[in-house]
Amino acid sequence: MAVLVEMTQNIVAENARVAQDQEEYQKRYDGLVKHYDEAKARYDEVVTAISAKEAQSERLADFIKVLKAQDGTISEFDGSLWGGMVEFVKVGRNKEITVIFRDGTEILA
Repeated sequence: MAVLVEMTQNIVAENARVAQDQEEYQKRYDGLVKHYDEAKARYDEVVTAISAKEAQSERLADFIKVLKAQDGTISEFDGSLWGGMVEFVKVGRNKEITVIFRDGTEILA
């Protein structure tokens, strides 16, 4: 993106110094702006994806800590374990229940 910004600045500076066909200049300028906008949009998508993956990684690390803290087999309901594992539960119109875990796993119950 920095290259596209520099190229845009260069053609603007050149246009200010040298008389040239303004239609051709505008085409070049618009092309660079379009490429910059596309690159910026892709960059923003990647940054968002990275942030989501980092957040998921943190949730998984917390989930693993909760599981490691458990002693042996779990024989009865543990509210803190449930809260540490389950993000939320969806109940559909037809009474179908989906459990969404903190790691993103979904189970239709």
